[in-house]
Amino acid sequence: MTEDELKELEFEQLADVNIGLSEYRDIYDKGLELISNESKPKELLLHILDDYQRRLDQIPAVDLSVTKLEQLDNKTREHIRSLILFGTQAALIKQNATARKELKEANQNYRDLLSVVTHEFKNSLTSIYGYNRIIKKRLEEGSVESILEINKHLDRLTRGLFGLVETLFSMSLLEQDKLEIDRKIFDIVENSLDPIINELELRLEQKVMKVKISANEDKNIYFGDERFFQLIFRNLIQNAIQYGYAGTDIEIEIKREPSRFVISIFNEGSGLAGTKLGRIFDKFSRFHNSK
Repeated sequence: MTEDELKELEFEQLADVNIGLSEYRDIYDKGLELISNESKPKELLLHILDDYQRRLDQIPAVDLSVTKLEQLDNKTREHIRSLILFGTQAALIKQNATARKELKEANQNYRDLLSVVTHEFKNSLTSIYGYNRIIKKRLEEGSVESILEINKHLDRLTRGLFGLVETLFSMSLLEQDKLEIDRKIFDIVENSLDPIINELELRLEQKVMKVKISANEDKNIYFGDERFFQLIFRNLIQNAIQYGYAGTDIEIEIKREPSRFVISIFNEGSGLAGTKLGRIFDKFSRFHNSK
């Protein structure tokens, strides 16, 4: 039952009773406080339910969509009013329980996200610090051996951190409805996909994974925002690396259709249960035990 439905019920059936929806909530809060302080809350709730069931049994068959309360005798009217109040309380309890459950899940997923982000930053910064120490030592020894290779690793790590920050910043703008689209003509592979593969090259190497691209056109020109394509590719490929089997390929297929592109990404991993598929795009969702 929605709040609008509660208000409609209040107006139709309790118009002559000096109590409103805010008072229902106040009664509900006081009721929760009483129950929480009760030594035997389960017995109390069962007693309340029994009492309302008894009142329900005493009410004659009445169609409230046709019959108005003022047409009934006082006893029946009071029974119906109390049941309406009870129904309103039950609806509020259900709404509150659902909201608490959703908030608890969101908070847990948010904490998981912070844990992952912290882990990613710590690992990358530790590697950057280590590479810088190596460079310092080589320079002090007057040697430039492998410095260009180290510089490549530093560049990838730095771009990876920039990418993570950009993803989080875009999420923040999206929540505030401030995310702006900067449309222009670009090539999906050259301008959006290849830079992300280069950015994640080190992580791919660590899991002995390769990205295989299959496109039915030499050029895949699109009019849109290449940054958002990069953000999507980054998230999907990162997930494929993180949850995919080591030594396997990530296959990306790009097909041009008359009025759109169809992009498919496939990787080998443990997969998800069918019951989880409807929530894979929910914010902060996580379905694997792996961190």
